[in-house]
Amino acid sequence: MRVLIVDDEAAFARPLAERLSLRGVETATAADAPEALASLERQDCDLIFLDVGLPGMDGVALLKVLREKYPRTDVVMLSGAADMGKAVQAMRRGALNWLSKPVRLDDVLAECRKADERARAREEAARLAEAARWRSLGRVAEGVAHEVNNPLNIIVQAAGLVRDCLDAPEAAALPEVDEAREAVALIRTQSLRVREITRKLLMVGHGLDPRTGPLDVAAAIDAVLELLHARVEQSGVVCRIALPDGPARPLGSLPELRQILLHLVENALDAMPQGGTLHIRGSVRREAAQDRGWYDLWVEDNGPGIAAEVLPHIFEPFFSTRTLQSRPQTPDQTSGQGQSLGRYAGLGLAVARTLAQARNGALTAVNRPEGGASFCLSLPLADA
Repeated sequence: MRVLIVDDEAAFARPLAERLSLRGVETATAADAPEALASLERQDCDLIFLDVGLPGMDGVALLKVLREKYPRTDVVMLSGAADMGKAVQAMRRGALNWLSKPVRLDDVLAECRKADERARAREEAARLAEAARWRSLGRVAEGVAHEVNNPLNIIVQAAGLVRDCLDAPEAAALPEVDEAREAVALIRTQSLRVREITRKLLMVGHGLDPRTGPLDVAAAIDAVLELLHARVEQSGVVCRIALPDGPARPLGSLPELRQILLHLVENALDAMPQGGTLHIRGSVRREAAQDRGWYDLWVEDNGPGIAAEVLPHIFEPFFSTRTLQSRPQTPDQTSGQGQSLGRYAGLGLAVARTLAQARNGALTAVNRPEGGASFCLSLPLADA
């Protein structure tokens, strides 16, 4: 967890921050309201220890701002004997507790533990709500997919038969035969696109794989790249893979990992239609404070990146936009600058994130400073 101590007494704030850091709590300090708000703009935190008697904007006034801008962040007030009236006022405005100075380290650690438990409870509630929403969506999606697939297969087959007829030598004498061929090709292309959508709808309808265990990440990557081999070759994309040495492996389901990677790699290929470099790299990290480890797997492209206004929505089912454009490219990028971000519409990324969260993991996306998008899949270590 991350804690912010807001107190203008450096002789109090810095030693407390150091003692918390020694106990595995990531801690930052701020001397006044502007510094505290700037720190929160750079990085969120789970708990704020806020001194009542700050210079300029005092703690009670800052608390009001914090409740408006960061309602999910817990705040505990710090007060001396002369400030008890303000501390009570702060409690009425949403502070969870107050500690009287000089504070005891045990009391501070107790507040950290309670804040961590509240954050975990909120995450679990959100996860359960998301799982319930996906179960409902999955039942509808599976029904729709089955209903669409039957007539769709007939359309694809019929389009193929018409195409074969138009390709026959005797069809050359037909009027507007070239336009007819183009129309049939368009029907077939769009039908195959609908088939891909129904495939993803069926993925939504499937439940979690009951089989879990340590995952062979390299084998999952190989399987996905083999499946997409023809597309990778056709687009001229170069794949670079770097995985950590050692026995550490993530915990989960191999079919689900392959499914997540399939969505992420397909998305990366969509971003580089004229070629580029696909980076897949992994690393292992451990959180001493929470005594658990994580396996992080990045899938990165050097395409146009993700527009800032699109980035918060790319994991939403069926999110799409007609007007938002991708970020400007660097001069060495060859894919279409300002292209439509339709590649983020649909279910693929939403399914991938839901699968990750169901395994107590996470899937996040950012733009790379050098250009392109970076997706990070984090799964708990099997030995954690």
